[in-house]
Amino acid sequence: MRKQKKEGNIFDKMLKENAEELFLPLIAKRLGIKIISSKTLPEKIQTTLEREVDLLRLIKTSEGREMIIHVEFQTKGNREMVYRMAEYHGIELRKHKIEIKHFVIYLGKSKTRMKSKLKSEEIFTGFELIHLQELNTDEFLSSQVPSEIMLAILSDFDKKQSERIIRLIIEKLKIYSKDENELRTFLKKLTVLSRLRNLDSQTKKIVRTMPITYDITKDSFYQEGLETGIEKGLKKKEYDTIVSMLNNGMEIQVVAKIMKVTQKYVKQIQKEMESKK
Repeated sequence: MRKQKKEGNIFDKMLKENAEELFLPLIAKRLGIKIISSKTLPEKIQTTLEREVDLLRLIKTSEGREMIIHVEFQTKGNREMVYRMAEYHGIELRKHKIEIKHFVIYLGKSKTRMKSKLKSEEIFTGFELIHLQELNTDEFLSSQVPSEIMLAILSDFDKKQSERIIRLIIEKLKIYSKDENELRTFLKKLTVLSRLRNLDSQTKKIVRTMPITYDITKDSFYQEGLETGIEKGLKKKEYDTIVSMLNNGMEIQVVAKIMKVTQKYVKQIQKEMESKK
């Protein structure tokens, strides 16, 4: 039980910490907007809020209609009154789940400018539901943004296709990751996300069996190596093969013998790889 709770906490933490990266682009696309900045607001909402209303009655009309009548008395104008009433509405609606009519009876002598209506964009009329398992898998896989590509693991595909989809996601992440460290980070996040579809064991297995390499020509170490002559005369394919062998735990002596290069050279590549971890 404690292990399950710990794993659940790790999952919740990962999802919360990466929510902006994972889901804001999806929401922006759904709204048809482009987000140019994002600011974190306090996430804790006070749910133990207690409010005492002036008058709250459940009534029944002659037509058999039931509703709640809520009345507040004000002797002074209050610019926040409309928001306060909206707050009451949410609390009482959740509690009673019935139609509510709100009234403010103003007892002041001077004319009041209290706002009694919310703007159309301030009115809660419901929420848009995004069910990831109903979204098209190809739409996520066609993205060039790793955080969007990862969401394909939660999209609409048959479980019989899960191995193919996981492999496609990993291949796409390898293409669009900046370097191997970033790739490994995305793969960890992918494994956590896969829990939501009970695919984490399969994902881990595939990640372990697939060589975690990326296009070395994008890497600054490779470019530097070409310029300084470290990689001179060695074809890219051979270089990629050495990186793959080292990633899969092969001994330096064995790699050097198979590739017909010096152990010193293999050690140099290993050193460059380790410097990025």
